[in-house]
Amino acid sequence: MKTDRAMGVRLVMAVVLLTYLVTIWFSHFTLLPQFLEVPLVLVGWLFLPGLFVWAKVRRLDMSRAAQPPVRELFRPWALAAAFGALAAVVLFLAIVWDVPGFCHGPVPVNCEQGYHWSVESGHYFQSFEGGPRKEISQQIYIQEVGFDLRSAAAFGVYALCLAWVAAAGLRAPSKAADSRRRSV
Repeated sequence: MKTDRAMGVRLVMAVVLLTYLVTIWFSHFTLLPQFLEVPLVLVGWLFLPGLFVWAKVRRLDMSRAAQPPVRELFRPWALAAAFGALAAVVLFLAIVWDVPGFCHGPVPVNCEQGYHWSVESGHYFQSFEGGPRKEISQQIYIQEVGFDLRSAAAFGVYALCLAWVAAAGLRAPSKAADSRRRSV
């Protein structure tokens, strides 16, 4: 039985999306390190060049003419529906859940105020660039740093959604589409 390359890649993307969900969930309750912000942004975006490189190495035709029809984006429909629902939940939790007081606006993604956070001897601090430090509670620290991490995760999730669409190019064209292309 021939395995579907797009299906395998999409299953990996679903696992990564679940990892984003777990990270977002824990960022609300526990202290997570700030350095996680960079991986949360980049991991999702690495799928896009990764798909392109993999297609080139495997010598897959990624030209516009070789692309499968749009309905292939949703095959299998159950996995597409589950991925879409999970992405919606993750984006909701990343953008709307537990927004700090300094964020205003209809979509408070990455509402950076120039804060820097630090922890010293069990005390939590917030400071502006070059400004004085102000001690804050652990809960405010978790909320603000967690929101920063969740905002970064949102950008990674957007990239995973784009990669879902791009993964359709890894799927071999259906026999009907292949026969139509040959007849033209």
